[in-house]
Amino acid sequence: MHHNTETLYTDRISRKMIPENKIDEIRESCDIVDVISDYVKLQASGRNFKALSPFTQEKTPSFMVSSDKQIYKCFSSGKGGNVFTFIMEMEKVTFPEAVEMLAKRCGIDISSHLKGTAVPDKDEQTAHETLKWAAKLYNRLLNSADGKEGLFYLVSKRGLKPKTITSFGLGFAPDQWDYLFTHANRSGLQPERLVSIGLVQKSSKKNRYYDYFRNRIMFPIFSIGGQVIGFGGRTLSNDKNTPKYLNSPESRVFDKSTILYGLHTAKDTIRKQELAILVEGYMDVIALHQAGLCNAVASCGTALTLAQAKLLKRYAGDVLFIYDGDEAGSRSMLSGIDILVQSGLTPWIAALPEGEDPDSLVGKQGKDGFLRFIEKERISFTDFQLAFFRKHGSFDQPGQKSAAVKTMLKTITLVPDTVKREFYLQELEKQVGISVPVLKTIIAEERLGIKRSRGTDRKSTGSSTKTEKEQQLSVVEKTFIKALLESTFYGNEVLEFCMSHQALLKLSNPLAASILEHLVNRYRELHSETGVYVDITREISSFERTEARDLASGLLMDDPVSTHWQDSDDEPQEKARRCLTAFLDAVRKLIIEDFQTKRKLLTEKLRTASNLETEKKLTGTLHQLSKDQKTTETEVEKMIDTILQNR
Repeated sequence: MHHNTETLYTDRISRKMIPENKIDEIRESCDIVDVISDYVKLQASGRNFKALSPFTQEKTPSFMVSSDKQIYKCFSSGKGGNVFTFIMEMEKVTFPEAVEMLAKRCGIDISSHLKGTAVPDKDEQTAHETLKWAAKLYNRLLNSADGKEGLFYLVSKRGLKPKTITSFGLGFAPDQWDYLFTHANRSGLQPERLVSIGLVQKSSKKNRYYDYFRNRIMFPIFSIGGQVIGFGGRTLSNDKNTPKYLNSPESRVFDKSTILYGLHTAKDTIRKQELAILVEGYMDVIALHQAGLCNAVASCGTALTLAQAKLLKRYAGDVLFIYDGDEAGSRSMLSGIDILVQSGLTPWIAALPEGEDPDSLVGKQGKDGFLRFIEKERISFTDFQLAFFRKHGSFDQPGQKSAAVKTMLKTITLVPDTVKREFYLQELEKQVGISVPVLKTIIAEERLGIKRSRGTDRKSTGSSTKTEKEQQLSVVEKTFIKALLESTFYGNEVLEFCMSHQALLKLSNPLAASILEHLVNRYRELHSETGVYVDITREISSFERTEARDLASGLLMDDPVSTHWQDSDDEPQEKARRCLTAFLDAVRKLIIEDFQTKRKLLTEKLRTASNLETEKKLTGTLHQLSKDQKTTETEVEKMIDTILQNR
């Protein structure tokens, strides 16, 4: 997550409001494996855990989490950090907001430390705080005398219980032009911020602001972590020109193509049951949850997207489509099948009777009746495709049948698992009467053009890969920084050395240099306090440069500098000595490397010298450099020997 200068400044101010020891308490109370498990499906991998990256589209897991070090590293995107930075990345929130979210998760009260930010400077009011304020405003109105129309609709017409209304934070926007804007103005909220997150709009003709949501039941839309990021509004008007449902416009915190309604409360049940129920509407989700089917989610007024499918993949392998039992619902499920299969999910379909939706069916039959319906009607995606095409006459003529079979084959080719793919082909052979070898021939013919396209893509990306490699750390600097980071697990000895000899430690890589500078400055602040150590897991979230944080996380996630003792039973003192030895060896090489670089530059200048006087001067400088190198190398060797002998 890249921060601008204003955000970094705000984070630093807010950090001071929450004591460091309280931040440490929160971080130590929230196991990073548990927190990240809410977002991705982690699998044990040796001492660590791995998963598909939550930041990129990938087929082979490259996202690693260390329980020992309480850090994560995504090797496909390069991102890394601790539990706070992970929440910042996933929820798109600031550092203090991440601290507050995790504090609530682990039951630590920091309200007294947030009093200073309860009425923040207007420029520091975040989108999430404003949206949360709006959700509370709508909810209070729903439960007041002025909200009786909305409450009557939800309770009497839709059968919702007060507990359900509260748990989903439902609210009411009255039939007034400026109800929210007036209250926001009284609370000191800036109109520009309200516009930026879609709560109000500005009329250019009248030069006035008016509410975006009016005369609507309000459905707060939450992020996975429970932050309000937008709203859906269901109109109570009978005007045919008024859209039935209205979502918040796109903003920096709300992108409906990446959100699943209800996932923040459904994710644990989905993970346990390894199945997600995918429905179309907000009320479908709420009705199913109220009935005890708490693994239901819905797309936010959009056709299913790859990003939404990827979200589901974090929690389950199977998805059950239950869309409305009309033509539009069937076609939506048909198009969504490919999206789910492509994401490595297995779609199942339970087609509802004409005129029914999940909300109405569960209302009539209850939880047990609904489950019996699913058990009876649930079919595979290939069976659904076949039934759909037959219903629409696609198997009546050879040409139409050919197109239908190719459509089904396209879906099957998206299945990532080879064994499953073979089973689906065998099933299709039985259904359409075309042998598996012929089906594979059709697939090969259809793929020919795609392979050529992919070949072109590989050529175009080759130069990018090379550029990334050219920007990598040198081996010496990488070893130096890695040993420096690892040394903090054993004490301050290496940082003491760095602080005392900072002038000798010249790093050409700017990220490596920024890590060294940050840790030395941090140690300089702490070294006067006896028994206080630099906590690298904490410091990672303090790096001002995101790239430096990512680099440090990756180096810590790699095998230790002395890999042969990673799993050894050596005492910590021995491990610390080996880490120190690796660090000092890197220091020696860094210093020599610096002299070699200077020598190379002088030699090049000498080779191109234009006159005898310049040549003589450069020769003298080169001679002095050689003497300085020998002297420095001798001093460094003595210094290193002394340090190691004193261990």
